[in-house]
Amino acid sequence: MRKKLMLLCLAAVSVFSASAQKLVTQLPVDSGFVFGSDYFIYALPQTAFQIDVVVTQNREMKGIYSDYASSLLGLNNIVSQNRTTYELKSVSVTPVTLPDEDYVYAVELSPAQKKSLFLNKLYESQAASEKDAEVPAHDFGTQPIPDFFRYYSDLAYIEQANNYTETQIVDGVVRQVPASRVSKVTKTNEQKAQEAADMIDKIRKDRYALLAGEQEVAYQPATFSQMIDNLNELEKNYIGLFAGFSLSDELHYQVVVFPGQTNITPAFSFTTSNGFSEAAGAAADTYYLVIAPQYSLEPVAAFAGVRANGKKYVEPSGYRIRRPVPSDVTLNHGHKTVFSVGTCDVYQFGKIEALPVGNDDFDIAKFVVIY
Repeated sequence: MRKKLMLLCLAAVSVFSASAQKLVTQLPVDSGFVFGSDYFIYALPQTAFQIDVVVTQNREMKGIYSDYASSLLGLNNIVSQNRTTYELKSVSVTPVTLPDEDYVYAVELSPAQKKSLFLNKLYESQAASEKDAEVPAHDFGTQPIPDFFRYYSDLAYIEQANNYTETQIVDGVVRQVPASRVSKVTKTNEQKAQEAADMIDKIRKDRYALLAGEQEVAYQPATFSQMIDNLNELEKNYIGLFAGFSLSDELHYQVVVFPGQTNITPAFSFTTSNGFSEAAGAAADTYYLVIAPQYSLEPVAAFAGVRANGKKYVEPSGYRIRRPVPSDVTLNHGHKTVFSVGTCDVYQFGKIEALPVGNDDFDIAKFVVIY
């Protein structure tokens, strides 16, 4: 009878060990690690914050004839120097869950898991969750400098006639004959500016003649409107040579911030002179991610520390999981809140727990990121 009981106990132990996870090992492993047959890899999750920043870039460009804008055209409100300034238009913060590469584990499958096609189900559930986690991308681009301003050029010289008297001897008779020599002389900037101003005057006269009907031509309405628009655009381009011009662009930036277990993490910096930077700058220019956990795990950690010091305590060797701690998250600039995320789960403040072996039915995919 005792022999039968012992055999039954041995059989029960063998069945239990066959159905349990054989090994959960934190990576990386050393060269002496003994590998089993089938594994899957997972990482504990961590909470990151995707910050989308929209910046308005204002570019002012001085006209090439700005020095003559007042004297030739009477323009005083002009761009006097090239400069670029920036304005922070909007900021938004979105929490995202990503794998924590500092906590990666390899799990050797049990015979029961192999038989139930555990890996197939695991990867299918993970693929479905990844589709929901797609992050939209942004397009970047700025307005080009207007072609008229960029490629404008005028003849750099003028032909100048120099008159003089040439002495000629014909049939022994000496004569003074008037002559002329044409040479090319480089224009001054003032002469070039005057020609551009004259062009503006001509455009205005042509437009007035067209509006007054001096040509006595019955243009179609669409044709008439197109000619007026072309003259307006041409005048605008020439005035830009004196007054300069401004361009306003919308720049989109995206940065992902990984906070540690600290409550304040630098997110990015911004100045009106240099714009956006992912690197933290001076304290007055830096925006900070501020995380305030709604409760503390210090009592739990203290209890676990005392428990681990017990003589009979054995650390569980099954799955490792980390549950998040609800936290209030804001993006601050100085003492001002720029954006409030509200309350969200932050894994970094959670405690890593080791579960006992033998949890084949435990849905590990709900708690980790599968590789």
